Amino acid sequence: MTAPVMNAVIMDNPFTRVNKSAPFLIGDLSTLGLSFVPESLPHRESQIENMVSLLESAVRGTKPSNIILFGKTGTGKTSTARHVTSLLSEAVEGKISVSYINCQIYDSPYSILITIAQSINIRADPIPPLGWPLDRVYNEILRRIRESNKDLIIILDEIDKLTQKNGGDSLYVLLKLCEDQVNPFVSVIGITNNNTFIQELDARVRSRLSQESIVFNPYNASELRDILTFRIKGVVKEECIDPSVINLCAAIGAQEHGDARKALDLLRISIETAIREKSEKVRESHVLKARAKLETDVLRETVAGLPLHSKLVLLGVIVSREMENTQAFSGEIMENYRNICKELGFTPLTSRRFGDLISDLGESGLVITKMKNLGRHGRTRLITVADNPEVIKERLLEDDNLRAFRGIHLGKQARFAPYGDDSKPTASEQEEIDDILDARPDRSTDEK
Repeated sequence: MTAPVMNAVIMDNPFTRVNKSAPFLIGDLSTLGLSFVPESLPHRESQIENMVSLLESAVRGTKPSNIILFGKTGTGKTSTARHVTSLLSEAVEGKISVSYINCQIYDSPYSILITIAQSINIRADPIPPLGWPLDRVYNEILRRIRESNKDLIIILDEIDKLTQKNGGDSLYVLLKLCEDQVNPFVSVIGITNNNTFIQELDARVRSRLSQESIVFNPYNASELRDILTFRIKGVVKEECIDPSVINLCAAIGAQEHGDARKALDLLRISIETAIREKSEKVRESHVLKARAKLETDVLRETVAGLPLHSKLVLLGVIVSREMENTQAFSGEIMENYRNICKELGFTPLTSRRFGDLISDLGESGLVITKMKNLGRHGRTRLITVADNPEVIKERLLEDDNLRAFRGIHLGKQARFAPYGDDSKPTASEQEEIDDILDARPDRSTDEK
């Protein structure tokens, strides 16, 4: 018997029902986006002036100092760096090239050097994404810089990510490039929200960096209101957005440590919400809906989607931090992970798979890893939770497999004094170092 043939239902294209224009929209909403750099940056005049004074030697063809911009997320660091370097390039009539690199994306020496090479505008065969020795890529960049006959400024956004993953090797290569290439010059502008970034650098990297620093303080509600008012001009009809909308977005941004990025996102999503609802104007109710959308618990979804053993490893990182209130060695976390598995009735994975899971958690942004040099004892990874350890632990314990966790006896790995790094250890690290050194007969030899 032949089965009956179902009549296919052809659906209308749902996008044909979308209004191609909104009654109150007169400009491009993308100008409120993160990638847009405005012609003016209200309340950053002082930082712009500082950057100009540090970079003015470039106009005379002399290499300026390397610059590090410090400040919390959304305080205008990236926009200011791009704005000022654009003005500089214009002033020297294009005799300076600017290479922007997001170190969250490009964090290895090879990937960074390729990105720089591609930003140098000369005719040359592309460098393959894999396969060349690093020294060949390095020498190719030197060749391209000299052939272009243009000075090069490299903007390293989230520069601290370079040291978290490979202990500063990538930054070391870039600073060596600055030293080796004199005419035309190469200079670095680093951007970070980590105020202790310089102190955490390896001594060899810190001595080469030789930076000038500029601090970006958080915006207050009044400053954010000025920024939003400036950015909304030409985007929405003035009579179609309540002044209270700007005030509310600014107030919420000020609560988020003066985050202009958050305030701009909130304003943009509020406008999009009003458009979807076919409203005649943007109101406070749209801001509240936009805020709810922005504050969707992404963290809960990220943690919930982790494989079981990734959750167990992450829990090991968190309980290690609870004991030390600092970073923990990978060996300590491995021991804690095994103890957690034993308590909950799971078979722990091998050391190699444990290392893979740590790397995966680092790529997802849940943990931060940093290589530590222990001299003749080799190298190890220091690991800590990226942010909100209490919230992450709460999310982990929502899993039925982990709900029975009640705490374990935490392991503690013997730690050796680092070699070639003059950064100060924590009090607990120093206590361990002193105990180890006091017990060793060759202490005087090691301290030389």
